[in-house]
Amino acid sequence: MTDLASVRAQREDLYHFIVERTRDPAAADDLVQETFARLLAYERARTVVDRAALGYRIALNLVRDHFRSRKRRPVEILNDDIPCQAPAPEQILMHRQKVEVFGKVLDAMPPLRRDVFIRRRLHGQTCRQIAAELDMKEAAVEKHVVRALEQLHREVAKAERRRPGGGA
Repeated sequence: MTDLASVRAQREDLYHFIVERTRDPAAADDLVQETFARLLAYERARTVVDRAALGYRIALNLVRDHFRSRKRRPVEILNDDIPCQAPAPEQILMHRQKVEVFGKVLDAMPPLRRDVFIRRRLHGQTCRQIAAELDMKEAAVEKHVVRALEQLHREVAKAERRRPGGGA
């Protein structure tokens, strides 16, 4: 096995060798790592007479493979006309405002209505499960959910009307 100083020197030499050919420092780092991985694997299986020469040969083959793979990949031209899929800042702000109103409405609900609504809509429990756990009738659970939804819709609509540019 070789000493650490000679490995560092070989790494630097290979890095410069690859950068000269690729003109891409990030790709060169990756290719140097791959070169050493393959070199070490080869050394485990066979005796290597000239480690440096084998390293350069592996690196050169990897550089060629790098350019071959770039030719196979289709290049997509970026176009400014393609809209961004991320929501617009206005949409994010509107969503945050709705979430804030939603939280305030939940806090203002009677505790039982809030508990039933959260169990049903946020935790996904069935009306039967909620009724059994809270010792109530299923119809009462449904009524609490309906009233909670009505209250939420009413308050969100009010908030939208108050917001500048909100409402129709």
